[in-house]
Amino acid sequence: MTHVCAIAVNRLAREQPLGNNRVDLVLFGNDMTDDFSDTNKKPLVTIEVKGGAYGDRNALKDTIDASGYCTDMAKLKPEVARGIESWFICVDMPELGRAVSPLKVTLVAEQCAKHGLAFAYYCQGEATFQVSNSKQKLTTFPIAEATNTSSRAGIEFLFAQNNPKLAALSRKCLSVSGHEANITALLYDCLRSADFGVSQLSLETYFSFAAKSGSRMQDRPDLVVFDADFDGRFNLYKRGNVSMSNDQHKLAHIQAIFEVKGGSSMNKKSDNAVMKDYLADLKKLKDWRDRAKQARGETRLQTVFLGVDGRTKGLAKASVQTLIDESQNLGNGLIYLNRDGMATTHP
Repeated sequence: MTHVCAIAVNRLAREQPLGNNRVDLVLFGNDMTDDFSDTNKKPLVTIEVKGGAYGDRNALKDTIDASGYCTDMAKLKPEVARGIESWFICVDMPELGRAVSPLKVTLVAEQCAKHGLAFAYYCQGEATFQVSNSKQKLTTFPIAEATNTSSRAGIEFLFAQNNPKLAALSRKCLSVSGHEANITALLYDCLRSADFGVSQLSLETYFSFAAKSGSRMQDRPDLVVFDADFDGRFNLYKRGNVSMSNDQHKLAHIQAIFEVKGGSSMNKKSDNAVMKDYLADLKKLKDWRDRAKQARGETRLQTVFLGVDGRTKGLAKASVQTLIDESQNLGNGLIYLNRDGMATTHP
């Protein structure tokens, strides 16, 4: 697989449309423009990732059948036909019952080979992982020991307009135009560069108390930051037991949640439409914080809105001031980035 470390952000696209499908991660060549909607650009690598928890279930149990097949393999097959290196990656979660046995790993690899895909598999907690490509059998490799960083400093640096990490985040966010997931990923990377560990940061996190009215789904913050003592258990239930909600454990360690607005769809909207979406997210943050306090009593929770306005001309000063005022009234932090500069306010 092409090594992706230190690759420019305008070559990596998340939730990228390719044909009639949306692919988890796509790597483009050096000639890629900042607009990921340019369909004339041929990717170098496409990647689909499967893993995690579906409520109380291991996601791999639901998505990989007894023969080792997953529908995402068919999703990538057209890209293989175009000569694009394509990967199917699985991360197993033994806390919810290992879904892919050692024998089944071989079956998945065989299915990937039939579809012309490379394959990688890792079961959390094990000392090795396995890799194959469409022409080679599975090979086992040791897991490299990673440095387990954590931050006790908080996220206040994001509200300092002269902070170099915030300036770098702004440059990167404004250099890409694609799915909003790209912006969230860049925020995640910014926090990692500030020494927040992988066990502190979670995307699209489920909390039982945040159920949507009339729905089985929950309002999920785009990104959640936990304190340095958190154990990385982001899932909805302890050990997958639906009678053992994980909410109180997560709320005891939560520091901040972020709602993110940006990407190519937002860049096509008028000022009025952008303001409507921004203000709705500010209200959503307050509502979420109120429900969290009802669930636990008191939390140290900060609620932060990140708006990335990639349009040629950003919001008028009066509109930006309205965002600042409304953020302060609702008790939210605000980070607004556009091509003319930035505006921030601390919660």
